[in-house]
Amino acid sequence: ASDVYKRQPFNPRLKSPDDYRIIGKSKQRLDVDGKVDGSFQYGIDVDIPDMLTAIIVRPPRFGGQALNYDRNTVMAVPGVVDVITILGGVAIVAEDYWSATKGRQALQVNWAELLAGRTDSQAQRNEYGFKLNLPGVPLRIDGSTLLANTFAKEVISEDYYFPYQAHAAMEPLNVVIDYRGNSADIWTGTQSPTVDKIIASTILGLLPGQLNFHVMPAGGGFGRRGNLLADFVRDAALVAKVIQRPLKLIWSREDDMKGGFYRPAAAVRVSAAVDNQGNITAWTHRAVTQDVTAILYAEELLDTLAEGTLPPLKELTDLETGMPYDIDNVLMDAHLTVNLTMPALWMRSVNKYTDVFAQETFIDEVAARYSRDPYQYRRGMLNNEPRLLAVLDAAAQAANWGGPNGGRSQGLAVLGHWMSYVAQVVELSVSADKVVTIHRVISAVDVGTAVNPDLVVAQVESAIVFALTSVFYGEITLNDGVVQQSNYDDYPVLRMFETPEMETIVLPSEHAPGGVGELGVPALGPALVNAIFAATGETVRELPLSKLGYRIAERSRS
Repeated sequence: ASDVYKRQPFNPRLKSPDDYRIIGKSKQRLDVDGKVDGSFQYGIDVDIPDMLTAIIVRPPRFGGQALNYDRNTVMAVPGVVDVITILGGVAIVAEDYWSATKGRQALQVNWAELLAGRTDSQAQRNEYGFKLNLPGVPLRIDGSTLLANTFAKEVISEDYYFPYQAHAAMEPLNVVIDYRGNSADIWTGTQSPTVDKIIASTILGLLPGQLNFHVMPAGGGFGRRGNLLADFVRDAALVAKVIQRPLKLIWSREDDMKGGFYRPAAAVRVSAAVDNQGNITAWTHRAVTQDVTAILYAEELLDTLAEGTLPPLKELTDLETGMPYDIDNVLMDAHLTVNLTMPALWMRSVNKYTDVFAQETFIDEVAARYSRDPYQYRRGMLNNEPRLLAVLDAAAQAANWGGPNGGRSQGLAVLGHWMSYVAQVVELSVSADKVVTIHRVISAVDVGTAVNPDLVVAQVESAIVFALTSVFYGEITLNDGVVQQSNYDDYPVLRMFETPEMETIVLPSEHAPGGVGELGVPALGPALVNAIFAATGETVRELPLSKLGYRIAERSRS
């Protein structure tokens, strides 16, 4: 081994892009055939001999605990094997899922809810609105917004509000666990297998080497399966430790919708100081939300403190929008609320979904106020962002921005983050009764070196579908701590017949590869709403659109 090490060059010559044989080529995925013919195995498809099935009955409010229940009534249900009280619920263990479900229906529980959460959507909205009037923790300070506001022709300000949202993945949460006393195997689709393995090992009293963790493909994750509390794996381990038989834990759709984790609600206020020509001289951005990302920056903070320095606050939180425009005076601050009884978690594009929405829709409002074209208005403020300017130009050109449109309206939005850049144009028409026909969505992206351009396109376009669901339908409401939604009937997701035509342009680049999985989400919402604004003159400052009476047209292809 030492001889091999000695032969390794200290400064290896990197291959020229002209010599690439795989990088930059659109190669077909190896799992396509199995996904087409149905033979592809997801976590929920795992089946091992002698396996039982478990479901967890959870309290109606987060933080509740089972006080008492009639065990005999449940055990009388055919197929039920055991009833177990665990942290935060009661496990019904049965020979199959149907028997477990029947056992659930027979279970009558008295819940201890003295410490349970009482989050209420309207009360929380009022609280967030109040906090928008108070200074928060500064995240970015450039120049002097106070001085610029004083000398501005006018200062424009608007508030935006966003509700909790569910991840609503197609495959509900599930875990298969085979615990044998001194060893175990776990199969599940997860985004954080290391954390899951540590927590499961701790619960089962095993060393990490005694637990084999099989990461299965997941039918959607979007952040829900990347939970630092490992809730679904934790519950499976708690039940398996008692049963000590092979076990599959399944969350129903209703379990996940009513008892899972959510993109946190948020309120945002943006203000712009404008001069006589309509140019923005100062920008203020304030956000109120639950912070679910701070833990990710702890390591960076410790490293810089060890070096005797302190990083800028904007580098320690994901709440900084990455606002790219050439504005000399910028103030961004935030109120990071704590609500231990309301489970919040990152969701595809994290806070960019809310912060970029406010930023990009407000830019259009300011441009319209001064009769400025929103495309050209942005171009004039991107002199220091050549890659973002390039995607903006590419998307506008592909959309024939400003040309004949046959009565259709267009809206656009941009974003630079995750070492990548995107501009999106939405072309639509709106009927008198607020039915929105989306004719096409054009995206231009610079993701650095695109290793597989076809997969880049797939990620961007799947993100568009995900974003359309969030923008039109995504709303979790709570009444005195109880989630009101339960399934796809009252929390719809975008259907195939609602999906618009999509065109995605991947710009050539020799920069290092950037992120693409979340890139197509945040700008889609503001681009869509900006197109509605262009079509109707109506501003949209809260989501989802369905709450405002808008509906997406079926068969929107044309």
